[in-house]
Amino acid sequence: MEHRFVTVDGTELHYSEWGDETAPPVVCAHGLSRVGRDFDPIARSLSDTYRVLCPDLPGRGLSEWYGDPAGYSNQAMVELLTEFCDVLDLESIRWIGTSMGGGLGMALAGGPLADRITHLVVNDISPDPVQDADEEALGRIIKYVPHPPTVSTVTELEAYYRETYGPFFSEMTDSEWRRFTVTSARRTDDGRITPAYDPRIIESLDEDASGDPWTVWESISAAICIVYGTDSKILPREPLEAMLEHQPTARTVEVDCGHAPALNVDEQREPIAEFFSE
Repeated sequence: MEHRFVTVDGTELHYSEWGDETAPPVVCAHGLSRVGRDFDPIARSLSDTYRVLCPDLPGRGLSEWYGDPAGYSNQAMVELLTEFCDVLDLESIRWIGTSMGGGLGMALAGGPLADRITHLVVNDISPDPVQDADEEALGRIIKYVPHPPTVSTVTELEAYYRETYGPFFSEMTDSEWRRFTVTSARRTDDGRITPAYDPRIIESLDEDASGDPWTVWESISAAICIVYGTDSKILPREPLEAMLEHQPTARTVEVDCGHAPALNVDEQREPIAEFFSE
């Protein structure tokens, strides 16, 4: 893995890159308050065949923060990711998006990157989660994201992550939880530890990226794979069935968990590798 930085529309983005730079590209887009390093397990497994790029979106990880939180809107992220792919000359793109990153993938595959995204993996998100997700589950996210904890030790932050995500994510080992924590932690000005994101990322989140999301979903011509947690409250069964009705050739990967599958074990990674090879 290499750490790389690129300036996109005046904003410095950090991304981790795996594999040969001449190989077909895979772009991995993370969830709302997460970072590109969440994809380390699947990026490593795909890197023998693909060039895997895992950006930290602005306000997350090692990427630049915006002075104005309006920069974090869905529309702004779609435009920024389009330029990210332009700057790096990415063509024939395979896309993996977890949660918010899946929503951005839909907007791109049904919009500005429609002629470049050939394979789209949507990890546990519907086209319109504000309307489709369980109200209590969505409320939990809206409640904790703007108020990240500040603690004294990395061990305390790991305990917070386990408590916050553990009941919902697919199973992770102790070493995976430690990696998850270390790759998404930052020091505050007073030397304490907090999650590596700008708490304001949620303020402009509901700004629409692409018009009616279900119309966009129906318009996608890329091959589609939907990964979903059988107990997910962010992608309940009803919107999942509607997604398949509107995209009947889409395949599914079922994972025994809530929101969201971590893409960290062979049972989750291998179907995606097979999907990409077709």
